[in-house]
Amino acid sequence: MGTSDKQQRQAVRAAAGLAGGAALCALLAAASTQHWPVLLSVGLLAGAVGVYRRAVAGQAYSYWAAWAAAPVMTLLLLWAQPPSMYEAARLLALPWAAVSALVAAVLFALWHSRRDGHLDWLVEHPDQGVLRREPTRRAALAWARYHYGQPCRIFRLDLAPQMAEQTPMYPYADRPMLRRQTDEAKERPQ
Repeated sequence: MGTSDKQQRQAVRAAAGLAGGAALCALLAAASTQHWPVLLSVGLLAGAVGVYRRAVAGQAYSYWAAWAAAPVMTLLLLWAQPPSMYEAARLLALPWAAVSALVAAVLFALWHSRRDGHLDWLVEHPDQGVLRREPTRRAALAWARYHYGQPCRIFRLDLAPQMAEQTPMYPYADRPMLRRQTDEAKERPQ
């Protein structure tokens, strides 16, 4: 297990803790007549979304969590409105909550379908094989155009499932032009 896996699990645990704290504050507000726990709950939920987004950075459609938190935060803020502003706020907040919940459901379905990587995009050179594997077509095109700079082919992985097991020549996301060391290069004396 790499350090990034450990950091990712820790960030997901921290996001879950913040979301749990938000739920606890919302329960505290429901049990009392105070509205400050609602505002604290919204802040904790926003923090949980931020930490979660950092944990899943680079995954396609991972921003579904922000869209899912938006209707919850909207309804919490509507709950905290003073009675004089409640009707006006409700006219704006309820349609926004419905639209953002619908967008969140669509994005979650897209994110869930791409988690295992079977819809990734490959960048391939006819002579060199698979150069790069990216989660979106846009990212594959950007890498081919701005980093590789030579003519190559871009296609979805599900169109060529036999290439799923091939390790790309440039696999590192944080260093796009760092080549992986091949077995032949390892065996050569230096």
